[in-house]
Amino acid sequence: MLQLLKERNFLIFYLGHVVSVIGDHVTLIAFPWLVLQMTGSPAMTGLVFAVQGIPRAILMLGGGAAVDRFSPRKVMLAAHMVRMVIVALASWLIYADMATLVQVFVLAAAFGVADAFVFPASNAILPSLVKKDDLTPGNALVQMATQVAIIFGPVIAGFVIAGEITFNHVAGEGTGSSYADDRIGLARTFAVDAATFALSILSLLLIRVRSLHDEAEGEDASILSGIMDAVRFAWGIPGVRLAFLGIAVLEFFYQAPIFVALPVLAKARFAEGAAVYGLEIAAYGVGAVIGGLMGGLLPSPPRRWFVPVMFVIFAYSGAALGLIVLWEPYQWAMALFFVAGVGDNYIWVHFVALLQRVTPDHLMGRVMSIFMLLAIGLLPIANAVIGFLVEWDVETVLMVVSAIMVVSCLVCAAHPHARILPRDAELVGAPLDDSADQTA
Repeated sequence: MLQLLKERNFLIFYLGHVVSVIGDHVTLIAFPWLVLQMTGSPAMTGLVFAVQGIPRAILMLGGGAAVDRFSPRKVMLAAHMVRMVIVALASWLIYADMATLVQVFVLAAAFGVADAFVFPASNAILPSLVKKDDLTPGNALVQMATQVAIIFGPVIAGFVIAGEITFNHVAGEGTGSSYADDRIGLARTFAVDAATFALSILSLLLIRVRSLHDEAEGEDASILSGIMDAVRFAWGIPGVRLAFLGIAVLEFFYQAPIFVALPVLAKARFAEGAAVYGLEIAAYGVGAVIGGLMGGLLPSPPRRWFVPVMFVIFAYSGAALGLIVLWEPYQWAMALFFVAGVGDNYIWVHFVALLQRVTPDHLMGRVMSIFMLLAIGLLPIANAVIGFLVEWDVETVLMVVSAIMVVSCLVCAAHPHARILPRDAELVGAPLDDSADQTA
């Protein structure tokens, strides 16, 4: 796995990716905290995520088509430039004390448009950088970088925003800091993210990639017909179809509570809620780094049992959301999320690599856009729904979504379609594989 880091081209890309995702996860903590502190409303926190997510969901498939037509590298360059300008503007507005809720919503929507192109491009670029035999270790390294960002980004954001940390327990009192207290720290976090985008852009300018268009349809093919080709490909594989639909349900009930309900719970239970929330997410990141390393070094489950094992692992993550309600210490939540991170990222590394291997090169961007659409496309609705429900009772909401996730994941794991996956794309005409000994 580490052999890839000796290749100059991959190393330059990788360093740029590491810096960029650390900046992203600094902002990922700062953004919901900004809205929560400006409004004091969990519903508005969920709604601003919806405003960001709606254009992302609407344009995601078009973003995948753009990736296949113009290359993942070019699309990432353009989108990173747009995102850099957006977060720099947010930083200036907050620092100058000129930020309004309307401006935050507009910037969130613009960021969502850029995200619609970044997400499929970032998942499609690796096959243009490394050989197919290196996809699993390459994805392991990329996922580990993302999880390192989850470790350091939230910790940096939490400590910068919160200032002095004492972790005084204020269960139910909600006596945390105000927007005025956190404004300068919030401005700095967005400025850090702008700088990381600049470094990521530089790395993309310095790398060389191979074309994924050797088998592509002609330039005159319509975007809609190209998208439908990818939909038919993914939908025609029972195991992939079930995995995609199951992941859509999973992310609806997992990501929204993580980014909307958990900060509310932390704010209610601890004086320095931002720092506690950051540490909880960072604990998941530590586990995920270990899980990514395991994904790169250890074989995947047999292909016949790959999807069932994946959903059993995800069922534990769903259970963790309910278990943190039952006992308040943040160390307990950190332990639960650490274990979830190990399992989630181990299986995620292998699933993304499997999907990249079974997908023809010329469909890579569009298939990845379908994958990302199902993984995050429902988040605008989920964030809004969870935000309004959290206004009622955050602990009850977490218990209910936890139960839904556990049941849904176990149903997916038991479904017979979960055991039907294809051979790799280069094995043209190979039948669907439901043998027990084929590995991913």
